[in-house]
Amino acid sequence: MRVPRLHLVTDPNVCPFDRLLALLPELVAAGLDAVHLRARDVPTGTLLGVARALRRVVVPPAMLFVNDRVDLALLSEADGLHLPELGLPVDEVRRLIGGGRAVGRSVHSVAAAGRAVVERPDFLVYGNVFETASKPGLPARGLDGLRAVVRAVPFPVIAIGGITPERVPAVLAAGAYGVAVIRGILGTSDPVEAVRVFRQALDGVEER
Repeated sequence: MRVPRLHLVTDPNVCPFDRLLALLPELVAAGLDAVHLRARDVPTGTLLGVARALRRVVVPPAMLFVNDRVDLALLSEADGLHLPELGLPVDEVRRLIGGGRAVGRSVHSVAAAGRAVVERPDFLVYGNVFETASKPGLPARGLDGLRAVVRAVPFPVIAIGGITPERVPAVLAAGAYGVAVIRGILGTSDPVEAVRVFRQALDGVEER
């Protein structure tokens, strides 16, 4: 299963969905690999409409993931589902969504990563690596924590939390396969340029 390297996680408090949908064609063209639909406290009917709108814009090779909602992932024909650390078992999810869709899992510790090894998701998202406005007051888990999680699992790890283009080389050096971003793209004055800079950072390190 192909795993994207540059993931964008939605947050309607940072970027409303109508603006995001207007931006997405250019973001995908600039090198965005994946979009994760995550929106707490949004009514299910509204979220389904957003998921279907995203599906029309996020086209291959970019991938659309829905966070923690098997029903919405199926109804929107998303490319995959991303599960929280204490979410549904991966094997049960695969039974529901079929083998052609990717399944990711968030983890926040080496112990959780170890439990995920048994489940064998297609990838993990680990964080928060650095301090982030998305989780105010939560201490950074750091590059050492990221490195330990990477060593504990046989599948790709995506780093999240305070990731900037300047931090990408250190994150990849710690073993991360890619990065997931919210404000680092959506909170900037030029999100399209932000995607280009992240893409260059990822590809530049890869080519060394």
